[in-house]
Amino acid sequence: MGSNDLAEVLDENLDRGLDIDAESMHHRFLADIPHLESAKSNHNEILKQISGKIEHSKKHTRTFDSDSVAFDELDKESAKAGFDINLDIESLTSLTVKTSIDDERRLVRVIAPERFGGMIRTLSVPATMDVESAKISDGVLHLSFD
Repeated sequence: MGSNDLAEVLDENLDRGLDIDAESMHHRFLADIPHLESAKSNHNEILKQISGKIEHSKKHTRTFDSDSVAFDELDKESAKAGFDINLDIESLTSLTVKTSIDDERRLVRVIAPERFGGMIRTLSVPATMDVESAKISDGVLHLSFD
């Protein structure tokens, strides 16, 4: 197909809208390639803007070998002294403290969810003890047991 033939096909199919065939559409795309640089520029700008957000999220994603997931077993004396958990107050949107009984131990679960992870701490205390209070002060959650 010569360049004149290609021009004729492009002109002929210009008014066809959605009825254009794939080959003609591909030729039109190549004939109007300057928009590709604009698309690349926009794409790179978007990647630059979101890369910082993604890096922040990756740093705060919960992994099972991180401090964001932990299990602590406390004896009666340690539980009476109370337990402190450091919180990331800046990213804290909600906080849940739940208790349950499992194998003659009381499990206290502290969950601070975030979009890309969060923190889960599970404390095991004697079944006869329960959470007396949970107070947040200066980014630290202090749990007291009775």
